[in-house]
Amino acid sequence: MLTEVFNVVVVGGGPVGLAAAYEVGKTGASVIVLEQNNFFNQAGSSNDLARMFRTMYTEDFMADLAKDAMKLWDKLEKDSGSSLRWMSGLLNFGDKNFGGDSPEGTLMVTAKEIEERYSFKNPPPEWIGLFAPDNGVINVQLLLRSLLSLAKDYGAEAKQHTRVERIIPSTTDKTIWEVHAIRHDTDPALFKAKRIVIASGAYVNHVLRPSFGIFLDLDIWEMVASYFNTNPGLNGTIFPSMWFQFVPNKHRRSQLFYGFPTVPWGPPNVTRIAVDAVTRRIKDPGERLTNVVNPADIRDTQVFIKKHVVGVDATVPAFTLSCLQTNVFDNMFVLDYLPKEYLAGGAEKSVLVFTAGWAMKFVPLLGKTLAEMALDGKSDYARKEFEITRKDKKGKGIIKRVVRGKRGDHSMMMEELDVDDEVEGESAFTYEEQASGSSIRECQNVGNREYIRGFVNVRLQTTQAISSTPLPSATSISVSVGLHHVTL
Repeated sequence: MLTEVFNVVVVGGGPVGLAAAYEVGKTGASVIVLEQNNFFNQAGSSNDLARMFRTMYTEDFMADLAKDAMKLWDKLEKDSGSSLRWMSGLLNFGDKNFGGDSPEGTLMVTAKEIEERYSFKNPPPEWIGLFAPDNGVINVQLLLRSLLSLAKDYGAEAKQHTRVERIIPSTTDKTIWEVHAIRHDTDPALFKAKRIVIASGAYVNHVLRPSFGIFLDLDIWEMVASYFNTNPGLNGTIFPSMWFQFVPNKHRRSQLFYGFPTVPWGPPNVTRIAVDAVTRRIKDPGERLTNVVNPADIRDTQVFIKKHVVGVDATVPAFTLSCLQTNVFDNMFVLDYLPKEYLAGGAEKSVLVFTAGWAMKFVPLLGKTLAEMALDGKSDYARKEFEITRKDKKGKGIIKRVVRGKRGDHSMMMEELDVDDEVEGESAFTYEEQASGSSIRECQNVGNREYIRGFVNVRLQTTQAISSTPLPSATSISVSVGLHHVTL
């Protein structure tokens, strides 16, 4: 019996993998997505009820991508017939002197306005905020289910409990890839495709190592978040939007706290509040703590709530979760073709890799990008900042190579070598007490160092103040904060 040759095999059934299958399916090309666990599982980065959709970014090109992503979210929602986002806005606020000069410009929110609209108590009067009304909350579980359903409607196939063991070029046709997998932990399975999209998140090295003899230098964060009970009334507790606090470290612990409003698709009278930093960092998902979470991160949040939040019970979280946030040295995406030198004779531009970065808000755009790259050999969104071959300031690359050699009396030991200098690989990361999850510049993989300079070094596509008399929407308003310049 001949094995069908798909146009595309997608490895990984998370939101990005499902979005890629959906976009490929829309073109009429054949595609199958392979997921090693259940669909909609808790093993990666897409568990929980909600994620932020935001347009405020340090880097101009990321703000531009967020703007384009908004249009694709609109199209996806129309196709699914469902609202996948709740556009309640996002408030960034905190110490205006965080790093230097005072802010200049307009469209700011005062500490008094923040206290009046949100359930915070006694913010310092010098604090300021910026509000982005075109930001919101992503309904993660509805997004996942919509993408899988739509992909199937457009002809995609999808198999769960299918663990990819190895990807190799066909011995009879180098334009075809053989994907060797195990189904339900026991049954061998073979899939063939012209193009491969590896979108397995933190698990990407489980595919790259046995298939191509390389791995990526990942820094995987075990992010912890908790939901806490809120006062249901009288005089109940309401957060009208997402919020993010920027304040300097205290006792070498991050004070970058964030929160979500009570979402309509979740339990009533609970709010997610957490620290946007991580204490436990690992190199492989196999090192993850699967039955406990880091208590220090929860304790920090409880202390913050008791001191600064009204009407939220910090005694015991209503429930707590963790997820794997995959990073490389600059916290940006890895979105690129695997270089030809690792393809063992397979066709150039036939294997794509996506991992790392803060991707949920870009899911429709990333799916479109991967589909274009797989089918057309290019995409306008495949930027140099996402190249898999980029290097850090010390010249260290993301790709590491696995080679066989000798060590002591043991022959054929596996040694991990840096691709560039052919010596024992050195990670680009240092593992200190905490690393921040903020995308603000100079706030990436910093451990105990000072987090940021200027908390509103961001670019908004549109913004307005939150006050009893709303200011008109505006674009391209300049603000100088800290040591940086902002375009609003």
